[in-house]
Amino acid sequence: MYKFCKDIGRGNFSKVKLAVHQLTRDSVAIKVVDRSRLDARALRMLSREVTTLECVHHPNILRLFEVVETLNRVHLVTEFISGGELYHRLINEGPIPEQQASKLFRQLLSAVRHMHNLGFVHRDIKAENVLLVNEDKIKLADFGFSTQLSNEPCRTFCGSPPYAAPELFSDDDYVGKPVDVWALGVLLYFMIIGNMPFRAPTVPALRAAVLKGDYLLPGHLTLPLIRLIQRILVHVPSRRPTIEQMIQCQWLNNPPKPPSEINRKKSGFWRIKARNIRSSRSTKDLSQLDSRSMVPIACNTRRGNSVLEENFLFPLDVISRDELDNDQVNSVQQRRSFFGANSKKKIGPMETERRESGKMFKRSSCVEIMSANEVLNDKKHIVIESKSAVDIQTSSTQDDEVRDFFMRPTFTYDLNHLHPLEIETRRILEKLGITGEMLCHSISSGPRSDVIGAYRIVINRLQKQILMAKLKETLAKEEANATKSKGNTTSCVIL
Repeated sequence: MYKFCKDIGRGNFSKVKLAVHQLTRDSVAIKVVDRSRLDARALRMLSREVTTLECVHHPNILRLFEVVETLNRVHLVTEFISGGELYHRLINEGPIPEQQASKLFRQLLSAVRHMHNLGFVHRDIKAENVLLVNEDKIKLADFGFSTQLSNEPCRTFCGSPPYAAPELFSDDDYVGKPVDVWALGVLLYFMIIGNMPFRAPTVPALRAAVLKGDYLLPGHLTLPLIRLIQRILVHVPSRRPTIEQMIQCQWLNNPPKPPSEINRKKSGFWRIKARNIRSSRSTKDLSQLDSRSMVPIACNTRRGNSVLEENFLFPLDVISRDELDNDQVNSVQQRRSFFGANSKKKIGPMETERRESGKMFKRSSCVEIMSANEVLNDKKHIVIESKSAVDIQTSSTQDDEVRDFFMRPTFTYDLNHLHPLEIETRRILEKLGITGEMLCHSISSGPRSDVIGAYRIVINRLQKQILMAKLKETLAKEEANATKSKGNTTSCVIL
């Protein structure tokens, strides 16, 4: 049923191969596990991975298509992610900018929240287990250490030591959800800075560093991001934030604007003035100024109750775009005349009409966000950013992608009451020789049926096509609105 193409990964007891489904012609990734090399603990991990993937289907979680078992091997057929591991992206290209990292981290939080709501914990969240679909989308993978929550605490040390929470080193048992939260904080630090907050050459030295709790944050990070990392990396598990609190934080809902776009908005006068100031200063003065503004921030995981303050994750006052426009429209702008007296700004007739209609200075896609130093030295204000095309596309399809029929077909022969996506999937399978009766008889077998595997592969392909179509449509609308706003510029000719 599958044709192997090449090896794309390797583990301690398994290989990951790229393959093609012979019937649907779709590319898949197959994890081939050698049973003869597995002990009892590794077999339990393999069983947990299959069980978890069957229950936690989500747009940001790797999708399991089929499980094929032979005498000596187990084959896990999953979707193929061409972008590779997030770890390789960080090692080869360096840290991710804050604006892009906020999108990826939000998706990761959404996937973990979905797991926690269903009663599962991952226990091995790290950059190696996050796969890049593209620059704006990730998938969480490798659920070998995952487990279902119960009334009893966990007792098994799981995961990678650099991502391990303090209670894993010091206590006999622990609670699963705070361990995932800590690992998310370490991963966020790695994404933004490019190295680990706690580093040591050996595991005992790493244990001592984690329990001591000292780490550094670069001074160039924005204040909301600094607060988020400080809030997550807390020694006491009960004091760490929930996934919901992290999703609602200011850094994720008001991502920073790239410095290049902020500088582009400055007028020619201020650019010339800044250039003159830089030219008047010596190289030594500039280096000292840069070194003072980039001083690392010393942090500790055992800090006091300040992280528990109600507005700790909302350090900056937020002004919406509409409020900013109204303030600019309603305020009377004055300027100094040549003789020193205040004079009102002269307004043309076309400009007056726009001022009265409330549309003056209004830009639908314009975003202005101050840097961290400007915010701290000025008024602590930022402007809410409008949603990007990717965010709109993700939010509009979030509810649709967690429906049950994506993993198992509906037990019915009547297509009239089914979702359009399931109807189209069944029609495609009918052309390939898989009837509705075969689908219904295979539901009970789950992923161990090749019919269910073909169904999941086809419906996953259709989902990707729908997402791409919605993304193109959203980008086209944004481009049309931008062109229209440029074309609305009016001029006045005085005779």
